[in-house]
Amino acid sequence: MHDQTAMRTEGIAEQLRLRPKVKAEVGEGYQGLANEFPDQVSAPPKKPKDDAPLGEQHGWREMRRRQSSARICVEHTNAELRPWRPLQR
Repeated sequence: MHDQTAMRTEGIAEQLRLRPKVKAEVGEGYQGLANEFPDQVSAPPKKPKDDAPLGEQHGWREMRRRQSSARICVEHTNAELRPWRPLQR
């Protein structure tokens, strides 16, 4: 199942509507959710086209790097939990 579909079927989008003060950092798969909740959900910026000015491409790389640095601790925590998944079943 696609991340965006899971987000909606599990009711997380509805929870964002009910709690407007909640903020979330998400990956590229949630671009639509970030468009729907621009004040609450932050997704990585879209990649500029190949013919975009060099400054725009450098700015995009820097924004991606900053968001990646902010999310890496969460990604590492999720990765540490995966080996224990079989024991939960």
